[in-house]
Amino acid sequence: MGLFTKEPCIVCENIVDALNRKKLNNGTFLCGNCINKVGICDGFSMGTLKNSSKEQIEERIAYHEKDVKENAERISKFNATNKINNNIWFDDDHKWFIIPQGGLDNSYVFKYDEIINFEVLEDSITVTKGGLGKALVGGAIFGLAGAIVGGTSKRSNDVCNKLEIKITTRNHDKPVIYINLIDTEFKKNGWVYKTASKIVQEIISKLQIIMDELEQEKVINKENSNTSVADEIKKFKELLDIGAITQEEFDKKKKELLG
Repeated sequence: MGLFTKEPCIVCENIVDALNRKKLNNGTFLCGNCINKVGICDGFSMGTLKNSSKEQIEERIAYHEKDVKENAERISKFNATNKINNNIWFDDDHKWFIIPQGGLDNSYVFKYDEIINFEVLEDSITVTKGGLGKALVGGAIFGLAGAIVGGTSKRSNDVCNKLEIKITTRNHDKPVIYINLIDTEFKKNGWVYKTASKIVQEIISKLQIIMDELEQEKVINKENSNTSVADEIKKFKELLDIGAITQEEFDKKKKELLG
């Protein structure tokens, strides 16, 4: 199995040369075409791929193809009800959001209920965070409100080199999203930093509203579920009282409804 030999792809079985294949840790090969179908990303890295079996790769390809198709459908229906600059767009009607990358067609559409939490990072220090079941918490936010907790010198409090929002999601392929506002040094008393700060605050306020609404829906659904179970038990109790079912049947059904 030298550099110039040709080997079969473990998935499609096409014979490929060394320039168009990747060797897996089990000694088999995967062609470039099948690697593209896998969809290497944050949630499925090349390291994961090299340790995968044929069945796992085929399962991954099927998942990725389905995800790409579903995302294309979401893009076709996406209607931005709230655009915060070109950093993030929200569709409140469908409860979706995107981080625009070269326009809508090249973006990935996330669902609101995929968000777990979010945080604002300034020079790698978390200054504010929020999420599902959490209030928006943090110390002083940005230079607009004073010195940031964690600053180690006067210079670190006077300038910002990197300002970003990190969103953690339940999406297997994209478990972490970054919205980058500043990636080079700017003074905190300058226009660029102040403008970026306002955009960040607008974004995290919207994200927290989404999280609070999801939490409220969760509570309402739980209450409705409990009410539905109580109604069902009441119906079976009425059947028991008129002799339509036995005590044993009632007890069994009640146990099922209560989980």
